Amino acid sequence: MTTTSPRARVSRALIAAATAATLAGAVGIAAVPAAGAATPAVTAPATDPVGDRALLTDPLLQAPTADGASVVWFTEFSGSRHAVLVGPGVEALTTAQLAAAGRGQAFPGVTLFVASTSKLSSVAEDYQSNIDPAVRPAQSEGIVARDVWRHEGVVSGLTAGTRVPYRVVSIDGFGGIAGSGTFSVQPAVPAGTAMNIMLTSDHQAMVNTPANLAKAAETLGTIDAVFLAGDLVNIPDRASEWFDDTRGSGFFPALQGNGGRASTGGVQYAGGEIVQHAPLYPAVGNHEVQGRRDGAVSLGSSFNSPVPRDIAEQAYAVRAAEVNPTGDPAIKEKWIVDNSFSTTTYEEIFTLPSDSPGGETYYATTVGDVRLVSLYSTRIWRGTTATPDPAARTASSRYQESAASLGDPMAQGYGEHIFEAIDASSEQYAWLQDELASEAFADARYRVVMLHEGPQGLGDNVMPQFADPQRIEERNATGDLIGVRYEYPATENELLYDLQPLLEDAGVDLVHNGHSHLWNRFVSDNGVTNWLETSNTGNTYGAYHPLSGRTRPVPPAPWVAANYWAQNNPGGLEPIVPNVAPFVGTDGQPQPFVQNNDLAVFTGFDTGSGLVTTYAFNVKTPEVAPVVIDQFGIGRPASGEGIELAVTVAGESAPGELVWTVDDKSPVDLGTAEGAGDHLRAEGALAAITVTDTRSTSPAWSVTGTVDEFTSGSGEMLGGHLLGWTPQVLVPGAGAMAGAPVASGRTGGTGLSTPAVLGRAPSGHERGSTSLGADLLLEVPVDAPTGRFTATMTITALG
Repeated sequence: MTTTSPRARVSRALIAAATAATLAGAVGIAAVPAAGAATPAVTAPATDPVGDRALLTDPLLQAPTADGASVVWFTEFSGSRHAVLVGPGVEALTTAQLAAAGRGQAFPGVTLFVASTSKLSSVAEDYQSNIDPAVRPAQSEGIVARDVWRHEGVVSGLTAGTRVPYRVVSIDGFGGIAGSGTFSVQPAVPAGTAMNIMLTSDHQAMVNTPANLAKAAETLGTIDAVFLAGDLVNIPDRASEWFDDTRGSGFFPALQGNGGRASTGGVQYAGGEIVQHAPLYPAVGNHEVQGRRDGAVSLGSSFNSPVPRDIAEQAYAVRAAEVNPTGDPAIKEKWIVDNSFSTTTYEEIFTLPSDSPGGETYYATTVGDVRLVSLYSTRIWRGTTATPDPAARTASSRYQESAASLGDPMAQGYGEHIFEAIDASSEQYAWLQDELASEAFADARYRVVMLHEGPQGLGDNVMPQFADPQRIEERNATGDLIGVRYEYPATENELLYDLQPLLEDAGVDLVHNGHSHLWNRFVSDNGVTNWLETSNTGNTYGAYHPLSGRTRPVPPAPWVAANYWAQNNPGGLEPIVPNVAPFVGTDGQPQPFVQNNDLAVFTGFDTGSGLVTTYAFNVKTPEVAPVVIDQFGIGRPASGEGIELAVTVAGESAPGELVWTVDDKSPVDLGTAEGAGDHLRAEGALAAITVTDTRSTSPAWSVTGTVDEFTSGSGEMLGGHLLGWTPQVLVPGAGAMAGAPVASGRTGGTGLSTPAVLGRAPSGHERGSTSLGADLLLEVPVDAPTGRFTATMTITALG
């Protein structure tokens, strides 16, 4: 078997935060500067863990503040003291000095932050756990609790834009210690500073997850934050899936470069060293919700047996005198949770904003220039068995109850019931309305919503409709209950008809979801809201589209077939073909999806340029580097320098002109806007932009452009989406390649109202200079207001 580098640490300089450079007049790329400033680099060599005890994880970062962040780690011993050590002196500490510093002894360049400790209340193992057979419970033992302690040190006193080294140490109280290697921490990234954010989901200890994360870390470079849209593990109360699954693809090991699983291509990957340096922002997926624990004989059977809370409350009312004779509210709540479902382990593991009615299960926070809203949008997944004859139903599924369960409400499945309501009458929806109306949301350059299940998608899991299961009780001639089945009316899809309009009306730029284990994306009719699922992390559940040849199962009569889609997107939007390097089918047609068990897909969001870039690689050809398959821009331009645009609209038959003013104020006359049937049309050319790159390492660079709204002196407006371009390389050099053409959005699309690539060069390109330009096309509706309009085009260079 071939293997990649194992866990061994290599000392290196961490290039922190943004890669956007100030490009005007600098050595390297020369162009208009990007928004914000690069974070200074800091040397923070990584080392192996030390001590005679073991940490269960490396530390991870959570909840950054204006001057610090939370550092979290886990052990299998309670210990007597746990601490975070921060500063330039931590890497040089010997094991003995690390222990002494943890106990409070002062060392130069080391600041101590004592951690708080809590025990995870619900984690356990069972006979299906992937752990050492010597400690794995026998099937007859059922669910066996596992001792795991969580430690959190809140670091403060840091300076924005500066990473500093840190380590953690746990002292067991009996002379033993466990210490981490050295990593880097920085406080919250301020607005205006570029960030490199990884978008991912559906890790679930899958065979190719470590390969995906290893390649993502290698390709994206320094990652400043991770947005993870649910399904972190498979069974949330199984401790080993989080910490030490012996297959080598546990959640934290893979995200910390400590895994070790062979991909389906035969290469072993450790994952990526990511969350030790970058805060993780997750969303609740269906695999973060543990089902009914009371009476369960295995964690798997518990996970698959959640009961709606209102059913558990009814059952409690019947048994209250027996199970809680004193009427203790805590006992009542525990009984209801143990007999319904919970997100307890998820909430105990992470430190997330908790000021929503749902606590940590849905929240909003600001991450640099991004306002991130994470929603609780998921339900139990059940099989597709649909048996028309009630007497023949031997299993419960999304569509039916087994005949044997009809006499016991607590034994029934209740279809694919939704864990947390998100319809227009729900508490979560009301909270979201307030958030979308907030100043923090309105002022954000990027507005991102993350949720596990979304309204748009080609996957298997978009069916059935995201609606409360409609319970249909079937009775015989004498009125006896003989069957229960469930319908999911298409008209009651609350994600599509309640949530989506709310997000579109609020101007959300990106909706990031998971769940179906594939890549697909869509753009709303407003030309602003992008829907992205990038969950083909290393396996797929398929795309159901005419070009894939796959069809979803549709239940037979008496179920209403019109509620269930065998193919295509029930959300109604057309899937977008990847715009850089799409995969093609056997018929040679480009496919608007990625669905392949050998392809691993990962996505980066660069807040400096506003570009969302998706990469893919084949695990069976590990020698071939990941390639960009899709790239699109979101958000509003950053304040700063740009190119002034002006256009005069004088009506359908009157001539007009478009005059550009570049940064040296020289106008470029683009001629006269002329009638073109149902619209006015003006064409011209962008003034040349020279890019010079003399850096010896020849890293990749890109130049992007975006335009704000055209406004007149009287306050009338024309959307920036009306402007499109066709980029060109005017003078070859520096490895330059022209960006993809962007059409005017007059009849749909975003035009240049979202960032688009003017030109770029891959890593390893030749050094030198190039000149970039673009043909411009402005299409204005004939009924547009007349007058002279101006706008600003922002040109951003990254490299």
